[in-house]
Amino acid sequence: MVTQLESKVTQSSQCLSETLKMLRTQVLLLFCLARATNAIYKQWIPDTNYENKTNWDKGDVPCGNDRVHFSSQSKVSVFVETMHAVQEILLPINGEFILNPGAGFYVVSGQDPSCGGGVTTNFKDSDSLQWFNPALWQTAATQNDLHQGNFLFSVHEESVPCQNDEVIFKALSSFRSDTSCSQSTIPVKSVSVLGKTFDDRSEFSRYLSSHSGQLQFHGSSAVTVGNPSCEDSTGCVCENSVHHQLICSTVTCASLSCKNPLLPVGHCCEVCGAIITIDYAENFNLQHYRDRIRHLFLILPQYKSIQLGMSKVLKPRPLMRLIPFGTSREIQVVIVDGDMGKLSNTLAQDIIKDAKSHGSELGITKAEIQGSTESNSAMVVGVVFAVLLMIAFIVILVVLNRKGVVQMPAMPSMPSLSLFRRSPDVEDINGDIDCGFDNPMFDGCDMPSALPGLYDSNAISLTRTGVHFINPVYDEQIGSSCSPGTPTCTQKKTQHNTVRLSTNHDIIM
Repeated sequence: MVTQLESKVTQSSQCLSETLKMLRTQVLLLFCLARATNAIYKQWIPDTNYENKTNWDKGDVPCGNDRVHFSSQSKVSVFVETMHAVQEILLPINGEFILNPGAGFYVVSGQDPSCGGGVTTNFKDSDSLQWFNPALWQTAATQNDLHQGNFLFSVHEESVPCQNDEVIFKALSSFRSDTSCSQSTIPVKSVSVLGKTFDDRSEFSRYLSSHSGQLQFHGSSAVTVGNPSCEDSTGCVCENSVHHQLICSTVTCASLSCKNPLLPVGHCCEVCGAIITIDYAENFNLQHYRDRIRHLFLILPQYKSIQLGMSKVLKPRPLMRLIPFGTSREIQVVIVDGDMGKLSNTLAQDIIKDAKSHGSELGITKAEIQGSTESNSAMVVGVVFAVLLMIAFIVILVVLNRKGVVQMPAMPSMPSLSLFRRSPDVEDINGDIDCGFDNPMFDGCDMPSALPGLYDSNAISLTRTGVHFINPVYDEQIGSSCSPGTPTCTQKKTQHNTVRLSTNHDIIM
């Protein structure tokens, strides 16, 4: 009896242990799946594969009658998938071929009848392909979406790998990416190269130091792995705003047809469409809401041409719509269509209705819409209201100052015109003046102050006919031929020394 009881207890304990293990496994699996939903995958688009015809200047893959040339100074890693026939091949000094099993080259002894006359084709330079060019990346929420081509639309800053993203370079491909930027490192969660995923920083650093790593990644900044995935269910802010100018330098903005284009946070160009700004609660889940919008609206036929991007952003908070005043974390939904934004505005209205109906369940506390088809009346009203508030503030400040409630700071006094007057402390220059060397053409150095009567008080007089002053030099010359007191002499002097400036005033010299 005891033995049977012990056996049953042992069996029960084993069953309980196995049950706990299964529960633990399920919990861990659910936890991993929950964490995986927050991962974003960024895949590099261009490659340096031999079989990619866009990598050749003739626009086609070389065949048996062609001569293949690689620039001697080019630094390139080339993936070769199959066997190729060539007439000749010139290799670079510093480069490599990554040969797939069964791949290689052979020289044709004669002419290949399926290859035409034969040309010299050159492999294109790939040094200009930049890591921070948003057009060179594809974004997906899962690896399955990545393989099926279900890509996400993102603003320009988020099209480039963010600090929590998993970076993927295609398994059967080679590439070359310029990682130069203003920062010394480019942090990401992981990097997958040739089918191998690197998430350990030291291991990936060793790969970057290898010959293949130096050919594939070049530039002043180093890509680093090991960053944690986004563990916030409401989403994480991409920290690529520090590279905004570099990212936008690679973007060419198209001309728009809408009257009031919008500029989303993190985007380089204005768009015709709609922007929804969502304030969220703790129970909000970004990935779940993204899936909800996709299955409720984006699968509808009328919305197939829509591009929708959703992410958490740091949005500036202006004071009275004019003065920047801090930032806030919000969910930004950018909706773009190929038209003037009318279809985007319709979809945005549908999303707003759904948010109002199920906001508490979804963790949405507030949702606002801004469309490019809207008029400027709202903005004009906001600006007018802000101006009126500022005027009212100034009036209240003046009233309080006059009543003595508020003391205005003393303003610095303006410089007085007395500064430009002659200071009484400045003394006249007396004494002998150095006249320089003697000029034999003149008798001496007679300064104007030495001329008699030049500055006498009687030299200037005011009469009915004008202002008169006496020229002692002229007097002296006339006086030598006329005796004082002679009326004719005075009459003559007055007649010959009058300069008329106007009809009412004469200057008597």
